[in-house]
Amino acid sequence: MSVFQKPKDEAVLVSVVTPARNAAEHLPHTVASVASQGPILLEHIIIDDGSTDATAEVVKELQCQYPCIRYLYQPHSGAGRARNLGIEAATGQFIAFLDSDDLWLPGKLEAQIAFMKTHQVAFSFGDYEQRDRASGNVMKRHTPPDELTYRHLLNGCPIGCLTAAYDQSTFGKVYMPQVTRGQDWGLWLALTRMGGTARKYPGMRAVYHSGGGSLSTNKFAKVADIYGIYRKQEHLDHVRSGWYLTWHVLNSLLK
Repeated sequence: MSVFQKPKDEAVLVSVVTPARNAAEHLPHTVASVASQGPILLEHIIIDDGSTDATAEVVKELQCQYPCIRYLYQPHSGAGRARNLGIEAATGQFIAFLDSDDLWLPGKLEAQIAFMKTHQVAFSFGDYEQRDRASGNVMKRHTPPDELTYRHLLNGCPIGCLTAAYDQSTFGKVYMPQVTRGQDWGLWLALTRMGGTARKYPGMRAVYHSGGGSLSTNKFAKVADIYGIYRKQEHLDHVRSGWYLTWHVLNSLLK
């Protein structure tokens, strides 16, 4: 059975949420990597974040090949709001995330969902490769710890968004904070604060693409958003927020 051939009236197992902003060039490769995941009933929700290129036309063409693609549109509001729109629309038991220029390797979802079901894990993540977008060369392999708690995540964010999935039958719909940067880390904090230890599924099964030498073009703005999450979402005082922010920045530099 193709990953996208959903029998009538059968429940979706996984909702894949993909924000897309001017993603016409890379999106077909991302969608194909989701299609390679094996016999898993899923919906692939692509949220067009006010694209000005041919993203909408590309998605329409892809829907002819992959009928379980769902297309949503919002005026340009950022990846966090786009992901939240996808979370709101998601009907699957599990919600997973993949950006429009990143890839999953074959078997990623099968391994992850089997791990979550076998070990009764409600929030999981994995190892991933960071590759140069232009050359395809591996720049780094990210291997976070096997388990992460709320206290661990207060000190930084070793979880790659493209590897994460959570069980909405356990947590309900949990959304990302409305900040420009670090919103995925804000979601991981919320999930683990609700009592769920994040656990790593086995294998290196995802590819994050980056261009140039920097992962953030505006580091000062990112630090401000992270501090805002400590203060507004986690309701920490100025002293504790400053303490954790210092560790967060240090751990980001070592990542």
